[in-house]
Amino acid sequence: MRQVVEVVLGLAPATFLLFPFLLVGVLGTVLADMAGGAIDRGTAGLILWALAGAVGIMALWVVVLNDGAAGLNQATRLALTVGLLLGIASGARWLWEMSKSVHKYEATTWAVWLVLLGGPLLVATLRLVQLWKSPQNDAT
Repeated sequence: MRQVVEVVLGLAPATFLLFPFLLVGVLGTVLADMAGGAIDRGTAGLILWALAGAVGIMALWVVVLNDGAAGLNQATRLALTVGLLLGIASGARWLWEMSKSVHKYEATTWAVWLVLLGGPLLVATLRLVQLWKSPQNDAT
């Protein structure tokens, strides 16, 4: 039952709503910059943050579908940990950028972003703790 809740509340919104828009937005930005002759530093940063989010979503799917990665070796756990941390950093960065913006976002905008990012951030944080606390942590 826990996996179903995590998929419905944490993974599905980010995977099926946010992820496609993220990729299309990055692709559009890259194509626009390339038409100008070069990719600038801001676009390179955007690409890295988008990739971090994508890696985080993929790592979260692996951890959730493997029920906390029980039985995986330490190297795999480390790779999943890095992926989850990249995803957490990407999602938290976006919420931080929104909070410090000069533009004051309305409650509905915050609600949408909290649904899209809050679930994955919560699930990733809980699974990150479980990933290293579980008794199967000694698998080789």
